Amino acid sequence: MKWIRRIILAVVLLVVIVVVVIYLNIGRIVRTAVQTQASSSLNLQTTLDSVSLSLFGGKLGLHQLDVASPHGYSAPHMLEVGDTNVAVSYGQLRNQPVHVASITIDKPTLVIEQQNGVLNFKKAMDQMPKSDTTSSSGQESMKLIIDELTVKDAQVVIRPNLPGMSNEITVPVSSIVMKNVGSGDGAQNGAAMKDVVMQVITALAGNASGSGALPAQLKELMNANIGQTMSQLGAEAQKRLAQAVPGELGQALSAAAKDPQALLKDPSKALNNVEGLLNKSGGNATSQPANQDAIKSLEGLLGGKNK
Repeated sequence: MKWIRRIILAVVLLVVIVVVVIYLNIGRIVRTAVQTQASSSLNLQTTLDSVSLSLFGGKLGLHQLDVASPHGYSAPHMLEVGDTNVAVSYGQLRNQPVHVASITIDKPTLVIEQQNGVLNFKKAMDQMPKSDTTSSSGQESMKLIIDELTVKDAQVVIRPNLPGMSNEITVPVSSIVMKNVGSGDGAQNGAAMKDVVMQVITALAGNASGSGALPAQLKELMNANIGQTMSQLGAEAQKRLAQAVPGELGQALSAAAKDPQALLKDPSKALNNVEGLLNKSGGNATSQPANQDAIKSLEGLLGGKNK
């Protein structure tokens, strides 16, 4: 009987060792996969400090995720996320696309910088790979379907680099919720990681642009960059972003989402729409010079009005 108990004990110990090894390795594998996939998909260096896992499965914690700024911008990181909580079955991590029940991004910081009329997030969008293959290995990027994506207690730091403006303007964004990311119109193809990150960044920028702390010229410069960035995302992402951005910009984005290429096809029309919004929101005599400055800035950014 003793030898039977010893065999049972040995089997139990072996199972425990296997579970511990798998548990420790999942964290390492997830960290490596997130860093590699995000860096390649975004074409920006992305680092993840650590990963924590629920022992019984179903929950991942991603800690200190940092996305670098595009070349030519001074901030070391365009986006910093302290903690991200992911509700997902570990078995889903092998699937393509990965189906995630929820992602909660807690207290992220987005730094927006301007250089030559172009904001860093639009520059990042412009330089991303156009296909959904990784730039380094040529393999297909990880795709995600996210039932609910929540951003809580965000902070957007805006560095205008424009004469007569503060060096830095900080805008708090309390909460953003986006649903069915990567599964629009009944399709289950998933969204590439770059598209998920850019949806979060664009939603944060859109919410920050409505702040009363922003001068009119800066606000319209941001709106133009947001619109052009949004036009490079898919139709479902555009609708989702329009719902996530409040106020007049959200209304304008909703209208633009009906024609996804409107801002790229017809800059003049886009300028006229912005001018209408400006006059609607601040049409008194004292606000007109600022509005006209904003229009001129947008005209230069978008290539001028069509003759």
